[in-house]
Parts: sequence; C-alpha cells; structure tokens
Amino acid sequence: MKKILISLAGMMALVACGGSPSAELLHQAFEVVESRPDSTSVILKTLDVASLTEEEQADYGLLMTMVDIKTRHEQITNDSMIASSVRYYDQHGDKWHQAMAYHYRGVVKYALNNIPEAIKDLKRAETMAETLDDELLRNKIYERLAYCNYKNNNFPLVLKYSKKLLDSSKKMNDSMMVARSYMMVASGFANMEEMDSARIYILNSLDWIDAVDSLTQNEIICNVAAMYQETGDVEKAEQYLTDWVLNHANGFGYITLAHIRQKQGKYEEAVTHAKKALGCMDQKNYIHSLELLAELYSQMGDSSQAYAMQRRSKEFADSLASANKASQMADWQMKFDEQQMKEASDRKSRWLLFSVVLAVVMVAVGWWWHRRKMRTFGSIIDTNVRQIAAQKQEIARIEATGTQNSRQIEELKRQVAEQQEQLSARLHVGTKLYDRLRQGEAISEATGKDLQCLVEYYALLRPMQWYQWEQRYHALTPKQVAFLILQDELHSTDDQIARALGITESTVRVVRSRIKGREK
Repeated sequence: MKKILISLAGMMALVACGGSPSAELLHQAFEVVESRPDSTSVILKTLDVASLTEEEQADYGLLMTMVDIKTRHEQITNDSMIASSVRYYDQHGDKWHQAMAYHYRGVVKYALNNIPEAIKDLKRAETMAETLDDELLRNKIYERLAYCNYKNNNFPLVLKYSKKLLDSSKKMNDSMMVARSYMMVASGFANMEEMDSARIYILNSLDWIDAVDSLTQNEIICNVAAMYQETGDVEKAEQYLTDWVLNHANGFGYITLAHIRQKQGKYEEAVTHAKKALGCMDQKNYIHSLELLAELYSQMGDSSQAYAMQRRSKEFADSLASANKASQMADWQMKFDEQQMKEASDRKSRWLLFSVVLAVVMVAVGWWWHRRKMRTFGSIIDTNVRQIAAQKQEIARIEATGTQNSRQIEELKRQVAEQQEQLSARLHVGTKLYDRLRQGEAISEATGKDLQCLVEYYALLRPMQWYQWEQRYHALTPKQVAFLILQDELHSTDDQIARALGITESTVRVVRSRIKGREK
C-alpha cells in the first residue's frame, strides 16, 4: 500500500506541473492497469467522476471494467459502465480504444454467461485488433474467443483460435502463454477426436511447463496422464499422477485416475475419484463423469445407483440441449443484426464513394477554371497591344482622309491612352516583383494576377529566354515561371526559392518535379 501511495503522490506531482489533472491520471492508470490493477484502482478513486469530460468518462469506464475483471471477476453483475464507453468510442474514439472496449465488454458478457453476445463483441474487437500494432490485445481476444466457443461446443473454432493464440504467444515470446496455448490446441484436437495431433501438442507443452504456475502445470500433467491412459500405458500415466499433482488435481486428473483404477479392477477407488471429478469439471466432462460412474456401479452390480447416474446424465444433457437451442436463437438474432449493420455500412460506403467522386469532379472543374483564368491573364497584354495598334491606325486613317470627326478621334485617343495606362500598370507591377526577386525579397503575398504581370514583364525583358521556355515546356503556370526565373535567371538556392515564394524546401522539390513533367 505504501508503494501505491508513493506512486500516486509522484503522479500528482507530475500533474501539478501542467496539463489536465484528470487526463494525466487516466493516462497513468492506462500505463499500470495490466501489471498493477490495485494501483490503478487507487488512482481512479481520486477522480471526481462528475467533473470528467465525456471522453474522460469513457476512459474511466474502460479502466474500471479492466480493474474489476482483474481483481474481482466473480462479482461483476452488469455491463452498463463498459457499454457507455463502447457507445462513446463508436462515435469519437480511435480503433485501439474501440477494440479494447469491445473486448472487455465481451469479457464481462462471458462472465455473465451471455456467450452469444460475448462472441459478438469479441469478433468486433478481433476485426479492429487485426489492424493494430498491439499483439497483447490480439492475444487476449484469441484466448477469450477460444473459451467462448468451447462453451458453445464449437470445437473447430476452439481449435482455430487456440492456434492463433499459440502463434501470437510465440510472437510475444510469452513462455507461460505458449505452454497454455499448446494445451488448448491439444484439447481442441482431442474434442474433435483427432487424438494423434492432440498427443503431439500436449507433449510439446511439457517443454514449457517450468514457465507456468502450479495450476497450469497440474492441468498439463493431468492431460499428459490422460493421453497415456487412453493409449493403454497405465504405468506411465500413474507416473505423472503423483501425490503432488493429486493434492492440486483438477477434475480431469481425477477422472483419468478413475479410468486407471477401473482398468485395474479397483472399482471403489475408481468411484471415489469419479465423484471428486464431479465437483470440478466443465459441462462435457461432467457428463463424462456421470457416465463413468454409471458404468462403474454397473460393474459393481449396483443397478439402482447405475440407473440414477444415467438419469442424471440424461437430465443434464437435456438441459444443455435446451440451452443450445436458446443459443442458436440468439445466434440467429445476432446474424440478423449483423446483416442490418452490413446493409447500413454498404449504404454509407456508397454515399462516401459518391462524395469522393463529386469532390474529384469539383477539383477538376476548379483546376480547369484556374487554368482558363491564367490563360485569360496571359492574353490581356497581347489583346491590349493589338487594340492600341488598331486604334492608332484608325486615327491615322481618319486624319489622312480629312474627315471632320473630332469627337470620334478624341474617343479613340482616350481609349488608346486608357489601354496604354493599363499596360503600363501591369508592366510596372511586373517590374517591381522582378526587382524584389533580384534583391532576394519574398513575393509570397503576390496574387495570381500579379505573378502574371511578372511573366509578361519577363517576356519583354528576356525574349530569347522566354522563347526557349515556350519551346521546352507546355502551359506553365505563372508561379512555375516565377520559379524558373529564380532558378535559371537568378540562380537562387532551394532555400532562397522557398523563402521568396513562401513555400517549404520539400515543396521546392515537388514544384521542380512538376515543371519537369511539363517538358514537351
């Protein structure tokens, strides 16, 4: 407790240095929840839940669920807290938080024995976790899906997820989980009556037995003993079922020993071990124990007890069948809901595709309009020059013929003066921009129209260079021409070009590449 308080005091000191106190504490809680759930519980108790933001409340709900599962698994009574976190993450969270929330809601539903809904949540978590760089999360999901499918007697899927768990555990280099995974794969093969494969995997688990806790060691040893008992090697089976194992034995160890004593003709000892197995077996092996007891009583000549065990076995099997029917109905509903979700997702995807296509079309139209506008700017000076020349010719023609039309001549002269003024203004803008480039000043604030004035001025200033560019490139933009002026005329460095045009050095390389792409 002292270490926890010291740790918490350190976290509070970090919070005092800046940032949101609750956000910082929640971040610290995520970092220690896997290894020290008790410390996480102390941290969470310091928070004022009512003052948390919506995002922080979702994180709080996820963390509290993780703590409850790790510290008081048997006391979980509902999934309301984690369900609230799932709803938030569905709308605002990233994939990692979504996957974590669905996984732990699945674990809660498994604890509440709602296996179909647990599988539904775990499958969603699996889909998201496959795209994340979090092997530990995938490892937990595979393990829980194997348990859920064992509860549903879906042994092909038990085998599938046990193998995925084994591969994941090897990637993590987790010796304990590797040992457990080998045992789970062996159990999956055994339940499918593929005993040769089951023996290979259960023997492999022995190589990792020193890495696991005593209960898991005991479970592995009992499975190995059962394998030898089933193959008729009773002596070797008894070698594994030592006194130490029996002092910690699980149901499978007792039932294995009961089979050994049955073969030895020691029926009363066999009955004793089979009865012990009834108190600590799963559903399938519980029925196995009852059937074995019926067989033993029959061999001992006690027909009434044999009948009683057979009746109990049948009643339990019938109750399982009824539960399976309910499970099948739940599965049907789950598939129906998933189909509805798929259809909704497809509709959303179609709308998204339509939006993307529309955006692409709008960008293309915008680009076309921009290019058209640039071409319009480019033609203004030529148009002005041609109009001025035509109007001067008209004035000369009128004066030469002696026609007395002073009003028309004055109007033409006014138009010529106006157009010359416009042309002069454009060339003045271009001159100023060019001078600023020569002096190393930035022109990043220049508009597209201003840059076109720079192009027009440069075309008049350096006609030979401009002619070469026109022959070499196809339809350069004003900004690209400004780039070439800096690069080829003024011999500026990439850093100088970037400052002049108000772009980054990486963008300089992009513009150079695009200009190269316009070569004829």
